[in-house]
Amino acid sequence: MDYTGIYKRLMNTFRSKQSKGLPHIVIVRKFIPKGCKFEISSPIESFRIDEYGGEEEFTGLIINELGKSDVLYDIGSCVGMVAVHAALKGCKVVAFEPDHNYRARLETNLRLNNVNNVQIIKWAVSDTVGNVTLYTDGIEGNSPSLRKVRDRGQVTVPTDTVDNALKRNEVPYPDVIKMDIEGAEILALRGMNKLLASVSSPRKIFIEIHPEFLPEFGSSTEEVIEILKSFKYKQDYRAQRYNQIHCIYRKI
Repeated sequence: MDYTGIYKRLMNTFRSKQSKGLPHIVIVRKFIPKGCKFEISSPIESFRIDEYGGEEEFTGLIINELGKSDVLYDIGSCVGMVAVHAALKGCKVVAFEPDHNYRARLETNLRLNNVNNVQIIKWAVSDTVGNVTLYTDGIEGNSPSLRKVRDRGQVTVPTDTVDNALKRNEVPYPDVIKMDIEGAEILALRGMNKLLASVSSPRKIFIEIHPEFLPEFGSSTEEVIEILKSFKYKQDYRAQRYNQIHCIYRKI
């Protein structure tokens, strides 16, 4: 997500909380009564945690879908809002987060909640094996992306496919997939064709589609939708959010 337009508001809001010290711990109780602990160390993290990154409804739909025996792929795990909730519900979580700064924040939040049922994957989910440039502001700015963005930091990260990871028995088969990777959703889908066609395909896919970014990957919203339809997924939910589209697909 691009936070440029809301950064000033975040700064004003966060200043009122600075008396708590930095970093400080908050307990989120919206979806799990006993609450989840998260560490906040910046205005952007305050937005991501206190305001669910502007995605409260979609986050709730993901968490409410999960049962204790489920395996969740959290592709683009960020600081772990979904991963922590899912783990505390008893799910096995596979958290894909190639940005080392966000991965460190994810690990901190997992430790705060004393969960050990989360497997962290360091490579970026894609359609090929190799290395790629990840454009990132660190934890202080916009979400990291594989799309080329000016005036951002750059790090090289490995890539791999979900199908390859399953073939290696590196990860279990998922019951639910959540995907938010800034346009690279098309690459992830292309790299999990065997999974989506299999009898072990996930029952639900929660995906944030990025119409603005997909052309930079030689794709479009229409291609994302057609791929999911081709593997017999039906759209149950669609909501516009800024310049992204939140969708839920169900296997039929």
